[in-house]
Amino acid sequence: MCKRPLIVAHRGYSGLYPENTLIAVKEAVKLGVDGVEIDVRVTGDGVLVLMHDESVDRTTNGKGKVRDLGWSEIKTLDAGSWKSLKFSGEPVPTIDEVLAETVGRVVLHIEIKELGIEQQVIESVKQAGGREWVLITSFYPEVISRAKKIEPSIPCSLIIGWLSDAEKSRRGEPVHRALNCGANALALYKGRATHEIISYAHKRLLSTAVWTVNEISEAKAFTDMGADAIVTDYPDTMLNYLRRVVV
Repeated sequence: MCKRPLIVAHRGYSGLYPENTLIAVKEAVKLGVDGVEIDVRVTGDGVLVLMHDESVDRTTNGKGKVRDLGWSEIKTLDAGSWKSLKFSGEPVPTIDEVLAETVGRVVLHIEIKELGIEQQVIESVKQAGGREWVLITSFYPEVISRAKKIEPSIPCSLIIGWLSDAEKSRRGEPVHRALNCGANALALYKGRATHEIISYAHKRLLSTAVWTVNEISEAKAFTDMGADAIVTDYPDTMLNYLRRVVV
């Protein structure tokens, strides 16, 4: 039997709760997940908040780019009603609130969504005593490189999405990209995850995660490939399935 991969709740328990909110984080932790992934951006006045998109338009009742808005405005926004009216009034949380909520109960995967906020994110992590239970992630190799220089003790994962045809033709391209920026792990988009890449990553001492996996058939396939972690919107489904079939 294959070893059960770690289960990471994508943007919190985002399948059933509004993504990147405290309720989504809390409900994921209650399930007994191994990790919770969140997205972090900075407001115009320097507050680190949870938000996937560049703007607040999709997931709140506000308008505008996070960078152009102040915390006094963002903290009044409704970040829950877009998902369901029963979540009306759920606010946009700060990274400090989420760090205080998790406090080592899970591995907190902090995806840095923009360049230049690495120092600030790491300072928040250190103040929360999170060196041992935080993983910094990003699509940007520059973010990983800077984060490792600022605080080498905090592990980092490079996220890989779509690859160009030229990149796909080069064996181990995602692994080399992660190694070149000093990452400790590799997070692969499910459409690009293969047994070959995962196996090669392990040979180079990189752990691997696959995102975003919401179907049981996909979970089985990536478990068979040897993925170390599965990132999912539906952690309940993945936990229930994998507890039955994997030891």
